[in-house]
Amino acid sequence: MRKMLFAVPVALCGLGLAAPHAHATLNSPTAINFSGGPLGTLSAEGVLSAAGTWQSNPVTLTGPATYGTNRNARLDITNAELILQKTTGLVQFFAMAGSYNFPTLGQAILPTPAIPDYYYGAVPEAYLTLAPTSSFSVEVGKLPTLMGGETTWSWMNQNIERGLLWSSENAVSRGVQANYAVGPVSASLSFNDGYYSGHYNVLTGLVSYAVNKNSTASVFFYHHFGSTIINDTTLNNVYAAPENLDNSDIYNLLYTTKIGALTVSPYLQYIYAPSSATLGAGYGHSDHVFGAAMIANYHFTPMWSTAARAEYETSTGISTDSNAGNNNLLGYGPGAKAWSFTITPTFQDKGFFTRVELSLVRVTNATAAFGSAGTAPNQFRGMVETGLMF
Repeated sequence: MRKMLFAVPVALCGLGLAAPHAHATLNSPTAINFSGGPLGTLSAEGVLSAAGTWQSNPVTLTGPATYGTNRNARLDITNAELILQKTTGLVQFFAMAGSYNFPTLGQAILPTPAIPDYYYGAVPEAYLTLAPTSSFSVEVGKLPTLMGGETTWSWMNQNIERGLLWSSENAVSRGVQANYAVGPVSASLSFNDGYYSGHYNVLTGLVSYAVNKNSTASVFFYHHFGSTIINDTTLNNVYAAPENLDNSDIYNLLYTTKIGALTVSPYLQYIYAPSSATLGAGYGHSDHVFGAAMIANYHFTPMWSTAARAEYETSTGISTDSNAGNNNLLGYGPGAKAWSFTITPTFQDKGFFTRVELSLVRVTNATAAFGSAGTAPNQFRGMVETGLMF
């Protein structure tokens, strides 16, 4: 299974580094600051939210933690998280703890109680930061990804569901990351275990340029060294480490601009999965994915806004290929194509929020799509998420 997951490194924001992710529609309340004694000033914030979903053609999964994935209607906790952090001084830290879910377009929704055990644990992000200057820092621990235009946690995104491109990206990695900013340019370089594979052989990097106070352009790369064989039977994170994506090279081009009450964030994604005799059957040749997304939101008033997202992705390969295992990069079979549209009206009054979402995914040239038989080309979802941020 693919990523089904990601968050903006707080240390980056503290340094004034421009993150590539599209701006969230939800405005986070001011964090609670308090004295941590010898640790200095600490801040805390949290979120508690739930979402009801109705979907056509639900996908029936087999394997661990799949109870209820075949339901047309369901209710899930989407966020129950507490964040504690220190953002000043030489030594800083960030820790997020709790339960979570990440409904994603075109993917089955797993039951929330099982998510932490099969992804990133009860503490999905936790890292220590050394910041000797205001422009340079080093982080080590469980780090949020630098990849893509959306984050892991629904309250940090413009839409409730993450998009098609997001589902091919990694979310959390264990490793070390260096950040530097000078003038309008910011950069981050990380050595990590990619898709939470436990194998430390991935280099990722992000460079952003602030064109002006309202616009930022970014480029991202993910490079994998060697070949990593992932044995899901020996890993607790059975859904977090897809072998074909973990062994790929991935690139993003991102741009975000704000024009009055409108924010627009287009981005492009390219994935190259090389052939590998080491990985065995299904990896006999290289394959490719190209994806494009347009994410936008418009604030009608401080309390009311609407977000929209449109996406398209296409992959190489043919279903009769004996090496089809590598080129099933989208999860719908070799050579599949997919597009989506999502709209999310949102109401927020300080820490309280409610949003309604309608989405449609259509898959073509697929050998595994939607419904109990995997033959339905379309999936429609209606969702309502409500919660509190404090």
